[in-house]
Amino acid sequence: MAVKALFALYPLLQRDYKAVEKALLALEQSGLDHRVFPTHSELSGEEEAVFQTLKEAFLKASEEGGLVMWALFTNACQAQDPFRKPDRLQRFPPQAIAQKALEGLKARSALDIGTGTGVFAEAFLELGLFSVGVDPRADRLEAARAKVKGARFVEGRAEALPFPDGSFDLAFFGLSLHHLDPLAALKEAARVAKRVAVLEWPYREEEVGPPLERRLSPEALRSLFQEALGSPPRLLVEEGYTLAVWNG
Repeated sequence: MAVKALFALYPLLQRDYKAVEKALLALEQSGLDHRVFPTHSELSGEEEAVFQTLKEAFLKASEEGGLVMWALFTNACQAQDPFRKPDRLQRFPPQAIAQKALEGLKARSALDIGTGTGVFAEAFLELGLFSVGVDPRADRLEAARAKVKGARFVEGRAEALPFPDGSFDLAFFGLSLHHLDPLAALKEAARVAKRVAVLEWPYREEEVGPPLERRLSPEALRSLFQEALGSPPRLLVEEGYTLAVWNG
């Protein structure tokens, strides 16, 4: 299995960073794909080779004294990506939903808020839009960047989006609004985009998906949009999902 690791070494005793130099030399000698950044390094390859290289880098560096090492495996479980399970993609077809969210809008750009591993950012990209995904989790963004070439991914919170006013034609929440402070998130979405769309689970108990108390009913969506943005959305209620669309 191919994996990717983000890792860093912090020398505790030495001031000349010989430990880091030895670790980087171990990377070069491994023959694996790697990149070195000011704050960390990235290493990609087959699982066993990556683990052995990390071990060798740590052992070489520890010859210079005490140190701390952290590592984050960003796509070791790529096949288990919960956002891309076949049954989920069948229930929430990204392309079809993206087209419904864009219907009647002359759009050139879309922001996918709570992008996860970039499923809907990818759908907007495939429709020819400049596509950006935002998420607070760096590990998910790393996976998104690996999976969706051509889209842009930014670390940030929905309640404080790191974009100027009017940056996008569409701001889209793909099954993410119920995880957020919904009023603050909706206000931020309307600040950066002329249209806001929210994809939500149907309001009923199911074996999959969030429990009922975490889901937003159509009535709750109307109320939230009314309170946050001053007018209700247009609602499209399907068997498997609800889509709320609001135009500023």
